[in-house]
Amino acid sequence: MTTEVHANDAMLRDAPLLRLFLRYSLPTIAAMLVTGIYVAVDGMFIGHFVGQEGLAAIMLAYPIGSVLYALGNLIGMGAASLVSINLGQGKPNVAQHIVGNALSLSQIVSLLISTVGVAFCEDVILALGAEGRVAEMAVTYLRWYFGMGIFALVSMAFSILLRNDGEPNRVTFIMIFGGVLNIFLDWVFIVLIPWELKGAAIATMLSQAATALLCLRHFFKPTTRLRFTLNSIAIRAKTITDILQLGIPGFLMYLYLSVVLTFHNMAFLASGAPINVAAYAIVSYTEAFFYLAFEGIALGMQPITSFNLGAGQIQRVKTSRNIAFGATMIVTAFGLFIVYGFPEAIIYAFAGDNPELAAVTREGMYLYFWGLPMEGLLLVGAIYFQSINQASIANWLTGGKLVIIAAMLYFMTKLLGTTGTWISLACTSTLLTAWMLWKLYQTQPVTLSHDNQPL
Repeated sequence: MTTEVHANDAMLRDAPLLRLFLRYSLPTIAAMLVTGIYVAVDGMFIGHFVGQEGLAAIMLAYPIGSVLYALGNLIGMGAASLVSINLGQGKPNVAQHIVGNALSLSQIVSLLISTVGVAFCEDVILALGAEGRVAEMAVTYLRWYFGMGIFALVSMAFSILLRNDGEPNRVTFIMIFGGVLNIFLDWVFIVLIPWELKGAAIATMLSQAATALLCLRHFFKPTTRLRFTLNSIAIRAKTITDILQLGIPGFLMYLYLSVVLTFHNMAFLASGAPINVAAYAIVSYTEAFFYLAFEGIALGMQPITSFNLGAGQIQRVKTSRNIAFGATMIVTAFGLFIVYGFPEAIIYAFAGDNPELAAVTREGMYLYFWGLPMEGLLLVGAIYFQSINQASIANWLTGGKLVIIAAMLYFMTKLLGTTGTWISLACTSTLLTAWMLWKLYQTQPVTLSHDNQPL
C-alpha cells in the first residue's frame, strides 16, 4: 500500500465542502447541459426539417437506443465509486486495475448490445404500436445508432471516470467540443444532406466517438496514476462483479428513463395518436435539460461522498449530501419558472408554427412538470446511496420506480385517458420521494473495512 497522498486526495479530504462541491459540480453540470443542448438540437433540427412525424419517430427510437448510455453509466459509476473508495483507503494500485477492467468490460458489453440492437430494433418498434413512415424512420435511426454504439457507451463510462480522477474541467471542455461538433454534423447530415433520422444518428455517434477518444487519451498517458496497462486491462471476475454490483443503481437510473419514455409512448399511442408522442418528445427534450443538471449535481457529489466514506470522514459525507439536495431544489425552482412562465417559446423552438401540436404540448407541460422537484431529489438520492455503498436502497429507488410507474401509467391512462398518462410520473415520484426521505432518516453512512463492506 502506498503512503503517498495524492494532491487531489488531500483536497477531497480537507477542502471546504461548499467550495469543493462547486469545483466538482459546476463543471459537471456544464458538461451535462452541453449534452442536453446537443440532444435538444437534434430535436430542433428534426422538428423543423423533418416535421411532426420525425419528432414522433425519434421519441419512439431514442429510449431504446439509450440503453447504450445505461450500460455506460453502469460501468462508469460502478468503477468510479470503487476507485474513489480505494483511493480513500490509500490503494491506488487497486484503483488502477478497476479502471483497466472498466475498459475491457466496455468493449465486451458494447459488442453484445450493438449486435442485439441492430438485429431486433425493428421488432421492438413494431411491438410498441408504431406503423407507417414513423416506424420506418425509427428503425433506420436505431440501426445506425446501435451500429456505432461502442462510441456512446465508452464516452459515457470514461467521462465519469475522467471526472472522478480529478479532471472535471477537462470533461466539461470535451463535452462542449462534442456538443459543438454534433450541432455542425446535424446541419451537415439533416439539412445539407437530407438523411433525416439516419443523419441525426450518424451525427450523434460521430460526436460520441470524438468525446470517447478524448476521454480515453487521459488514461493512456504515462504520468496518469490510473493509466491503462496490460495488467490492469486483464479481466478479473471479482473486479467485474464488483463494478457491476455497485453500478446497478446507475444502470437502473438510465434504464428507468428508457422504460418510462417507452411506457409513455405506448400509453399515448393506445389512448391518443402520434401527435401525443410528438408532444411528449418536446416535453422530454425540455425535461432533459433539468434532468441532466440533476445528474451533474449528483456526479459532482459522488467523488466527495465516496472518498470521504473511504477515509472515515462521515460528517463530510452528510454535509456534501445536504449541499447537493439544496442545489437540486434551486435548479427545480428555476426549471418550474421557465416551463410555466414561457411554454410557448419552448414549444416554438421545437415545433415551429404548428398550432395543433403546440396546443397538445402546452396542456401536457402543465400536467407533467409539477413532479420536477421530486424527480431531482430521487436522482440525487439514488446516486448518494450508491456512493456510500448502500446499493440496495439505491436499487429500490430506481428499480422500484420502474414497477410503480408501469402500474401507475396503466391505471391512470385507463381512468383518465391522456390526462392520466401525463400525470403518472409526477404521482409516482411523489410516493417514492416520501419513501426516500424516510430511508435517509433511518440510514447513516458508516466507515468501511478494507473489503469495502460496512463495519
